[in-house]
Amino acid sequence: MIVPTIILEMLFSFNLILYWMIFIKIKSPHAKLRRFYKKVFPILWISSLIPILIINSSLLQFIFNENISYFQEIWIWFLILGIIIIIIGIRIASMAMKRYKVKVIDVKESELIKTGIYSVIRHPVYLSWVLIFMGCSFSFDSFLAILFTPILTVLLEIHCILEEKYILIPNFGEEYLEYKKKIPFRLFSPPYNYLLIIISLIVIYIGLLNFVLGN
Repeated sequence: MIVPTIILEMLFSFNLILYWMIFIKIKSPHAKLRRFYKKVFPILWISSLIPILIINSSLLQFIFNENISYFQEIWIWFLILGIIIIIIGIRIASMAMKRYKVKVIDVKESELIKTGIYSVIRHPVYLSWVLIFMGCSFSFDSFLAILFTPILTVLLEIHCILEEKYILIPNFGEEYLEYKKKIPFRLFSPPYNYLLIIISLIVIYIGLLNFVLGN
């Protein structure tokens, strides 16, 4: 399912590019296209991510013969690891949403959230997206989804940079700049980025070893 996966990944990336083209080019905050795409944007992202997980899963090998099992006989252990990561991602998203008190469309009328999970990381919701996707890719034994996880992380970090530059700093000004100095930007800041690298290396090693021995 390489071709459909590439198309879905391109759709995901194009959606990000189009969103920021519309946001930057259309200056009026009341523009209908801008408001409409702001609502459609996350739907398109999710609708392109979920099929990547499903269509490449070895669990559907009885339908798609070309789907391979990356973890082979030890998949059950990565299923457990995936579930743990998913739970962590959902927990982070839940903590973020509890602090998210904005009830108006105009961000200028909202207040900057700096407490709770936002006192640890500036973009917890996007971190939860990465963790949930990673956990699902392990649980589904979805080889191409596993490969897409680092790309997803980079794309979301780019999205965070643009969001800060064009939305958060212009609207919260000095308050956000001060907040920015204190709280890490990266979705995986030290020492969690080192932990992620170690997990990635282990996954790559074990996966490739089992795949080679299994074939």
